[in-house]
Amino acid sequence: MYILAVETSSRTGSVALLEDEQVIREERLGEELRHSQDLLPCIGRVLGPRKGEVELVAVGAGPGSYTGLRIGLTFVKVFCTETGAPVVPVSSLDVIARNVREFDRLCVVTDAHLRRVYAALYGPGHRKLEGDLVAPPAEVAALLEPGTKVVGTGLRRYRDVFSGAGEIVEDEAMWTPQARYAGVIGRQLFEEQGGEDPAALEPRYLRRPQAEIKWEQSQNESGPT
Repeated sequence: MYILAVETSSRTGSVALLEDEQVIREERLGEELRHSQDLLPCIGRVLGPRKGEVELVAVGAGPGSYTGLRIGLTFVKVFCTETGAPVVPVSSLDVIARNVREFDRLCVVTDAHLRRVYAALYGPGHRKLEGDLVAPPAEVAALLEPGTKVVGTGLRRYRDVFSGAGEIVEDEAMWTPQARYAGVIGRQLFEEQGGEDPAALEPRYLRRPQAEIKWEQSQNESGPT
């Protein structure tokens, strides 16, 4: 089975083509959320002549960057509508968790802004124990058992909170999601429960976009007109 995997939830997205769980080609998108310029050329290079052979699309659905998620999911909707390939959305926190192979307990944390983190907890075999959730960093740290490994971009801002509660995964290359693992997880989910309607794909924000919150606040402050 040829699987196209798209992960745009972070500042450094990626695209991969897999045959079952074997990676044929994987490329990273440009940094600083240039996904709108980089995504289509990158996918063209990764797929090459195999566009019509894609049998499944796996897409990181968040939580993560609002802009990145919109770009990735919009492309996937169009691609699946045009090609008829089924699609499976995948938790971007689950994708990050796959970077860490050996652990008894694992916590993935990414920055949700507004003094919050997105988080999920895992046991052996990447079995999800809790999440996806959004909460203050201290509340997440309080959930950790001794020896829990902690990974993710949330450590850039909240390392001090989690270093006292768990064991930091120091390799920052393991803090961001990789499309190859979105493909692996997507294939497993597809075998278990089938695909989803591309038109129904929605980002997993877990909270409203900050721009929407600021707009509402400005309307409340200005009062009735």
